[in-house]
Amino acid sequence: MTRKSATTIRWRAAAVLSAALGMAACASDVPPPTAQLGAASQAVQEAERANALQYAPVALQSARDKLASADKAMRADERTRARRLAEEARVDAELATVTSQRAVTQQAATAVAKSAIPNKPQSAAAPNVAPVYSGSSLGAPSPSGSSYGGADLSGSSYGAPAAVPPAPAGSLGTIGGTSGGNSWGYSYPEVRQ
Repeated sequence: MTRKSATTIRWRAAAVLSAALGMAACASDVPPPTAQLGAASQAVQEAERANALQYAPVALQSARDKLASADKAMRADERTRARRLAEEARVDAELATVTSQRAVTQQAATAVAKSAIPNKPQSAAAPNVAPVYSGSSLGAPSPSGSSYGGADLSGSSYGAPAAVPPAPAGSLGTIGGTSGGNSWGYSYPEVRQ
C-alpha cells in the first residue's frame, strides 16, 4: 500500500465516523414528546367520561395500550417512537369519544322518535286501516257512527275535529258578488272589507 492510499483510507474512515456521530447526535436532539403524551392522556380521560367503555371498548383499550407503550418508550429514551405512539393513542381515544357520542345521540333520537308517535289501538279485523274520525262518510256506517272497511274505530284515540266557529258579524266582505264563505257555511277570516 502506498502512502497516498493509506491517507485516503484514513480520511474516508474519519468522514464515515463523523457522519455516524452526527446521526447519533441528531437522534438525541429529538425533544421529549411531553405535549403529545399529555394530549393523549387527556383524550383517554375524555373518552372514559363519554362512556366509551360501554359504546367503544375496542378503540378505548387500543388508546390505553398505545399510551402505556408510549410511556414505556419514553422511559427507554426512544423519543421518536414515544411521540408516534402518543399520537396514535390520542387518535384512538378521539375515535372512541366520537363513537360513544354517536351511540348516545342515536339512542336519544330513537327515544324522541318513539315518543313522537302516539300509541294507537288497531282493530284485529283491519290492522292496516287508517283511523277515521267520527262522523266520517267513508265506508258503511257502523252502529257507533264511524266505520272504515268494516272496522269500528269509535274507540280510537283520535277525536273528531272541532267545529269551526263562525266569523264575527260584519268582518267579512263580498268577493265577486258572493259572500266571503263557502257552501258549507264556513267563512274565511282572511277575507276582509
